[in-house]
Amino acid sequence: MPATLTIGNTVFPFDEELFALEFGNQPNLLRDAMVSSGAMVEDAYIASLIANGSNQYTFPFYNELADEDEDNYDGKTDMTASEISGASQTGVVFGRMKAWQAPQFAADFTTAKPLAAIAARINPWYVHQTQKRIIGITDAVLGNAKMASHAVKKAKLDENTLSDVTQEIWGDAKDNISMAIMHSAVAQEFEDLSRANYLRYTDANGMTREVRTITVNGIMCIIDDGVPATQGEAGAKTYDTYLFGAGSLRHASAPVTLPVETWRDPVKNGGVDFIGTRRRETIHPNGFTFKAPKAMGASPTNADLFNKANWDLAWSDPRAVFIGKMTTPGHAA
Repeated sequence: MPATLTIGNTVFPFDEELFALEFGNQPNLLRDAMVSSGAMVEDAYIASLIANGSNQYTFPFYNELADEDEDNYDGKTDMTASEISGASQTGVVFGRMKAWQAPQFAADFTTAKPLAAIAARINPWYVHQTQKRIIGITDAVLGNAKMASHAVKKAKLDENTLSDVTQEIWGDAKDNISMAIMHSAVAQEFEDLSRANYLRYTDANGMTREVRTITVNGIMCIIDDGVPATQGEAGAKTYDTYLFGAGSLRHASAPVTLPVETWRDPVKNGGVDFIGTRRRETIHPNGFTFKAPKAMGASPTNADLFNKANWDLAWSDPRAVFIGKMTTPGHAA
């Protein structure tokens, strides 16, 4: 018998699989921007490691060949062979779930359809959670002592600051930086300096609108006032802008038996309908290893993920990590 939703006195058929498909097909502008910029990539190998329900995974990597002199080719000298070195990095899968409820009473006495309104807002809600996790994990790995050079503070923000900071951190590899997440005050200053170009999004109905995404110096920038802002002296604020390079974040989804389901309590408050969601996934900062704390269960909390003590640099050269942060003033009020 197919599942149903009751709104007021009306019963509607509800197919969890179709809802999950529609939920997954809704535009996720954050993830779309990160994927299109190359900052976050879907990692099929990691996905294969967690396909059977694992909550941690380890994968190897090779270091660059050692920078050493060649042997002299003079007909007398023997050729020497060097070995390539490598190690591994470990990531973690986190599971999250959330339910929402809609009282039948509200629908009986109004034209409101609260459950439908909830369903339409679930994807944007999860997008916001994803962004908070990306920023929290980024701050955690940047808190590693070996990553001190990847956090740069500037007393002034001008048309060249973003480009200058990427060069300061990564030198001739600065072109690998393809994405940033910044406060609207920083984006406004770049706009005033004629450095910001707003992107447009065309939906399935052919409607085109501007989105809160710009490009500055060729870097795609997502605008979000959820990034940290610090109150300074004389009322001045500084803002953190997060920088990401190609492949700096690896993403994979883990299987969930019931990603979305509905149920009803006909007694509570005269009748309440529920939508519940579950997901398991990983967002891994490339070049780091997650060290699970002893008290961690089958899934790390946000506090676990955001704790710098739980992340170690796995790569020998921190400059190979394309994750960074610049702290600057923003648009003057």
